[in-house]
Amino acid sequence: MPGLAPLQAKAMDSSARLGWLLLLLGQVLGAPQAPAAPNQEVCLLSPEEGPCRALIPRWHYDRYTQTCQEFTYGGCEGNANNFRSLESCEKSCWMIRKVPKICRLEADPGPCRGYLKRYFFNLTSMKCEKFIYGGCYGNDNNFQDEDSCVDYCLSEKTGPSLCYSPKDEGLCSSSVTRYYYNSKSQSCEEFSYTGCGGNANNFVTKKDCHSICKKAGSKKPSFNKSRNKLPKTLRKLQGKI
Repeated sequence: MPGLAPLQAKAMDSSARLGWLLLLLGQVLGAPQAPAAPNQEVCLLSPEEGPCRALIPRWHYDRYTQTCQEFTYGGCEGNANNFRSLESCEKSCWMIRKVPKICRLEADPGPCRGYLKRYFFNLTSMKCEKFIYGGCYGNDNNFQDEDSCVDYCLSEKTGPSLCYSPKDEGLCSSSVTRYYYNSKSQSCEEFSYTGCGGNANNFVTKKDCHSICKKAGSKKPSFNKSRNKLPKTLRKLQGKI
């Protein structure tokens, strides 16, 4: 019949469009999701937007701020540090212990070629571990010995230094109930968090706040930070070049 060919072509075109829609839907619905009770390693993964070009708002756990942050997901691939809401991110990653900022950095041997045995705090294992330092630069997660690392990152006598940070509501416009440690009153108090920014003195529950900061007093302890500068001899040579 003469009118059959156009109808068949139209039907095939509709089927093709439907196929593409189903493929895209499958990619979005099949996006990597953290399991209901993910291990700590999932929450410490770097956020990945993925290769697709959708603009889907998602949340990931930021190991450096130790808070859940929003990011834009492309719609396919990526990794499991990818949550549909702030609440699901916090529920999944609350178990990660709050530690001082430098203890969240990854070990950095630096560009020099020395062979110095040092210790860094591994946020994944929550332990102080040995690594080889080259002798210059790197970062402050670099301790002369294991005891110094433990005293700074896992202090049980005075509480982590994050407990002495001031209350910080953040930069966004949400209103989420949180708790912070007030070093003046030496107690955990409620405040309204705006949903992004802020600092690490920010706990989902009062119990979490108390368990981390119960050893903290009113006076901030002093710590000796490592100095990762070029050795004097290398600085002199560098100045002559």
